[in-house]
Amino acid sequence: MDAETVNQLVTLNRKFYSQFSADFSDSRSSERFNLEPFRKYLANDICLLDAGCGNGRLAGTLEREGFSLDYIGIDGSAELISFAQKKNAALKNVRVQFRVVDLTTPHWSENLRDTSPFDVIVSLAVLHHIPGFELRANVLQEIRALLKPRGIFVMSNWQFLNSERLRKKIVAWENRRDVPLERLEHGDYLVDWKRGGASYRYVHLVSENEVEQLANASGFNVVEQFLADNNLNLFSILQPNLQSPVSSL
Repeated sequence: MDAETVNQLVTLNRKFYSQFSADFSDSRSSERFNLEPFRKYLANDICLLDAGCGNGRLAGTLEREGFSLDYIGIDGSAELISFAQKKNAALKNVRVQFRVVDLTTPHWSENLRDTSPFDVIVSLAVLHHIPGFELRANVLQEIRALLKPRGIFVMSNWQFLNSERLRKKIVAWENRRDVPLERLEHGDYLVDWKRGGASYRYVHLVSENEVEQLANASGFNVVEQFLADNNLNLFSILQPNLQSPVSSL
């Protein structure tokens, strides 16, 4: 995908999360968060990075589930980070920090050098909003550089085609005439949003095969992959490939 199209799609999603941050946050509560798919990779006294944390609902869930750990949440939306700080200000056992860090910007991991390396990094429902295979691979490469050598990276990607209700949210790319169809990649979709107003988001359907390709391109090994949440989320568990050196970022 060319740089102009990447920028158009990044801008599309950035505007959405700025305009609809309150409505989006209200639809994402910690009480509804399902920790079970990756609970076995969590432990007390670890340092965890939540890359693309949104309103920080994972932090609240970890506190409610009895974990005691260091948590850093980052997101490109200043509005969502503000919600995260307010929602999690009273946590006692999960020691939180929140920072505005945009995963689509070059060398974003440099903003976390003072807190890395991390035992666990999670990126839930994030990568499918990042346009272009190359940019997705770059994000994973920077995540790898922040992990301990035997650290765990957990990501989930929306499998919206598995739901009839969600398939109805897909709209034709002709609604965005500024994005030529021939510049898109296979698996790129535009989905609507109607809570608090009407808008669109860019979403890419990340498959198990693409995860394998992204892992190979970014220095990871795939530990396991599985569907969860009524087959609506593909969870991928990765670890650094210790035979593959981390390239300079």
